[in-house]
Amino acid sequence: MRKEHQNCGAIFAAVTVLSLVTASAFAFGLSDEDYDYLKAKQIERSDAPMRDLSPKERTRVHDLINDPQTASDPSARDRNVKDALNLFLEHQLWEKEHPGELWDAPKR
Repeated sequence: MRKEHQNCGAIFAAVTVLSLVTASAFAFGLSDEDYDYLKAKQIERSDAPMRDLSPKERTRVHDLINDPQTASDPSARDRNVKDALNLFLEHQLWEKEHPGELWDAPKR
């Protein structure tokens, strides 16, 4: 009976570690294929706004690049990605002009 509990505990620990590793691998939302797409559009990893994107913004860019609704319309996908990156750049510029503040923080 005790050995069964140890085995269950070991299995549970292994599953927990595996799920954490898997989750952290996708935490920033952009795959190598996403970066290949962006590079084809002359957007490098080191370009603004890419280097300062939050994990949530990276996930949003990934979702736009891989959106099944625009899979058959590359120009719509390109426009959606470009619009999102422009918006993220506007947010980054605003935050640089207003140190210590966030663009989306509620006004006091």
